[in-house]
Amino acid sequence: MQQQFSEHHELGQAYRELLSLCDRLETLADSIPRRIDLTSCRVILTELPEKLRRVHALEEMILFPAVEIQRADDGRYALIARLRAEHDQDDRAAVELVRVLKAVLDNRASLSWDAIGYMLRGFFETVRRHVATERLLLWRHA
Repeated sequence: MQQQFSEHHELGQAYRELLSLCDRLETLADSIPRRIDLTSCRVILTELPEKLRRVHALEEMILFPAVEIQRADDGRYALIARLRAEHDQDDRAAVELVRVLKAVLDNRASLSWDAIGYMLRGFFETVRRHVATERLLLWRHA
């Protein structure tokens, strides 16, 4: 029981950190193109891959087994497959986002500011929705 609490606490902390990063992405998107905070941009592109990997690893270690144990129907395998696919999609989107932010920092962005803002918003909104869904699943299977 203590280990389960510790694992849930660790995942909760990882979610908070990832959502905080989403808040910074939103602030960055809101600032485009008037006043890009280059320091924030550097921090985001450095932290994003690590924070996303950490959340995904914890979800796969904590949430996925809980879903497998608690759901008796065959839908559990489809649910886990969908969550894994979302992880893959989030990872690919994060790689592309980091590439674009590096280009912005190097003053060689090939996308319009509108496209960059749209990309940022699409990413953080998807991540927020993903976290909300997985928190609900975790709560239901705790």
